[in-house]
Amino acid sequence: MLPGCKPGQRLGRIDTAKEFDAVLMVLLNEEFDAFAIYEADREAVLAALSARGSKARNERGALSVTKFKAISRLVWERDGS
Repeated sequence: MLPGCKPGQRLGRIDTAKEFDAVLMVLLNEEFDAFAIYEADREAVLAALSARGSKARNERGALSVTKFKAISRLVWERDGS
């Protein structure tokens, strides 16, 4: 996350009715250059979205960036990031 950004950033809606194997999250810097890519498999995403608690997560299919990072693995990182 960029310095000074608001806490609680969220991903867009993940449509669980569609077929997918994994979800990728690409993090960009202030110049819109990718500096990290995270990948979460379908099972981890579905489990996180169906967990009790958050209305955004349960009804809108949206995960926080922090939660996505927790259930995913880092697949690429720019050198020096």
